[in-house]
Amino acid sequence: MKKTNTLSTIAAILIASQSLVAQNTITIKANKATKPLIEKWAEAYSTVRPDVNIEVVSGMQEANLSLVYSPTNADNITYVGRYALLPITPANNPILPELTKHEWKEKELKSLFFVGDEYDDYDQKNKKNKFASQLTIYSGSSKTSASNAFAAHFGYTQSDIRGKKIAGDDAFLLNAISKDKESVTFSQLTNIYDLQTRTLRPDIALLPLYAKKGAWQIIENGTLDDVLRVIDSHPTDLITIEEFGLSYNSEPNSITDEFLRWIITDGQSYNNQMGFLALTDREARAQINNIDERTSTSNLLAQNK
Repeated sequence: MKKTNTLSTIAAILIASQSLVAQNTITIKANKATKPLIEKWAEAYSTVRPDVNIEVVSGMQEANLSLVYSPTNADNITYVGRYALLPITPANNPILPELTKHEWKEKELKSLFFVGDEYDDYDQKNKKNKFASQLTIYSGSSKTSASNAFAAHFGYTQSDIRGKKIAGDDAFLLNAISKDKESVTFSQLTNIYDLQTRTLRPDIALLPLYAKKGAWQIIENGTLDDVLRVIDSHPTDLITIEEFGLSYNSEPNSITDEFLRWIITDGQSYNNQMGFLALTDREARAQINNIDERTSTSNLLAQNK
């Protein structure tokens, strides 16, 4: 009987321990671009809360939090940073000298990337329109693709983007253009810059964009840090900058909200390092307020049960 009681006690302790670990584990579903940043946050947060385990998952795995790349007013989303998109082409594109001869303006960029009749008259008069037939445009087709933000930034929808749609992670767009020399796409900085050397990948070339005060010259010749600084301090309508967030897939809880609060405050210091822009002060305050409101609502609901 004593042995049976001992085994029962051990089993109860193990079950309680596993339950505690589960309660203190936060799983986050990310894409290839954001995974290094989220892993960096997790590593830094472990020094603040070593009792909390943060796991980054992908694919069909279930998670407490999922990445959100398109802005929405849903209460269960906390925005944690900003990303920028630049138009790119393979460095070995045979018509690269023509593509980079002049800086591209808004109408030219729209006529290249989007279908529609809004700029038909302009297209017929502008010699750059010939590139729309010469080049294959690649874009993402998923709901979480940055293609949605790129299209919305210029007043279009994802379906309005010309060319071929690629399913899956946006990182596959770089694979697509690497196999098709005469092609263009757009991508996040973290996909096209080496995070260690802080330089543009040698197999990638940027489409030059019209920007005031010599900003594009700095972007074209600078490091990743130069690019982030210029984009943040001298924003141009030609560069898509959008917030990304983490959305609850289950009921909000205090452990996860505490981690999200840390990301919005201390965690922002890692955004630039990993190729992203930090939230503005105004955006950060708004996200803290959202968490506070969510916490208050959860507490009221708990008291009324």
